[in-house]
Amino acid sequence: MLLSQAHRLMAAGEFIEAGAIFERLARGAVEREIPRAPFLFVQAGKAYLEGGEKPKGFTLVKHGLKMLADAGRWGELYRLGHRTLAVLEEKGFTEESARLAAWLEEILPERSERATAIRLQDKTKHAVLPTACPTCGGPVDPAVVTWRDDVTAECLFCGSMVRAEA
Repeated sequence: MLLSQAHRLMAAGEFIEAGAIFERLARGAVEREIPRAPFLFVQAGKAYLEGGEKPKGFTLVKHGLKMLADAGRWGELYRLGHRTLAVLEEKGFTEESARLAAWLEEILPERSERATAIRLQDKTKHAVLPTACPTCGGPVDPAVVTWRDDVTAECLFCGSMVRAEA
């Protein structure tokens, strides 16, 4: 599966190759109207950033996040946007992080009831998930996934249900 290959390349440090696959998958998802496209664009952007292609990487990250905003998917934008900020800062992409933080500040409807509910949900204790999706191999971040119940979350990349480790 191409998605699994992209995740393996990313883990192996082959960032540009992984980015190209994630980008190809994201564009295909847009054509087929698959709701996973924004996450694939963000992952492609992260791969390109890691590979040293900062302008392209930042453009793809922002494009993926903007797709969530345009679709009114505020909860996913809030979680993924803030997690992406943390990753950018952690990896030393301070300029990109500052630009993204300013954009998120401008676009997120912080005062909405939905955003408040999302922040409260983020503080809910959940079970410990595996670090990678068993179906596609993608990273599973408990702070970003959509939780379906206390022990089950949805993989951002393939949509599979990921259950907590026993």
